[in-house]
Amino acid sequence: MSLPMEFLLVVGVLALYLQDSMLLLHYDEVVLVRSGWRWRASTGSGFELAGRRLYLPNPWRPTDATFRLTWLDDGGDARPENWAGLNHFAAGLAALKGGCRLLWLLLLVALPVLLWRFPHPLALLALTAMVYATCAWLVVQLWRYRRVFGLSAGEVRSVGFEALCCPPHAINLIRRLSLRRGLRGNAIDVASRVLQGGEVTRTGRAIAERMALALDFAEDDARLLKAKQRLEVLR
Repeated sequence: MSLPMEFLLVVGVLALYLQDSMLLLHYDEVVLVRSGWRWRASTGSGFELAGRRLYLPNPWRPTDATFRLTWLDDGGDARPENWAGLNHFAAGLAALKGGCRLLWLLLLVALPVLLWRFPHPLALLALTAMVYATCAWLVVQLWRYRRVFGLSAGEVRSVGFEALCCPPHAINLIRRLSLRRGLRGNAIDVASRVLQGGEVTRTGRAIAERMALALDFAEDDARLLKAKQRLEVLR
């Protein structure tokens, strides 16, 4: 029994969005997610692929800034994080949130509903026009705030071209920009600064589990031993 084309189209859009969202984390990596002024952390799921842990962000929140760091690097040679600069960067990302949310609604809510209830060619054409108009608006905002995001003119053109060619990927524009910027410093140090309450303890335990597995294979590794000492601040 063949599946209807409408169903395959919706599944394809969702698959492209989720595929572009997910990350494969090394054992020493932590993802920090900023939503407004609140931070969350994850070391990935229990599912492994090619020796890495799968991390899939909340698909309902495409406008959360996402950063990945390692707790294995001592960060001794790196400059400290400019937190005021990070807030300035986050303020620039706010200009993209409306477009990303609208694109999410158009592709993941309006498109399935339209195909199910009213698959008229003119309605689909109008939806397509709205999708590409939203992508174009995002590209314009990307150009306006390119210095805040640290993008060259060529990089803006490259990102903009991809957004227009693949609108499901454009939903993740905020995630991609924040991953590109990153955070300076060791994951443990940064987590101890930005996380609050039980999130600190939970993240410390998750890192400790990954660290224990690594120590089983390389118990004399100086970087691992140093990371173990640093971890005490999260436990």
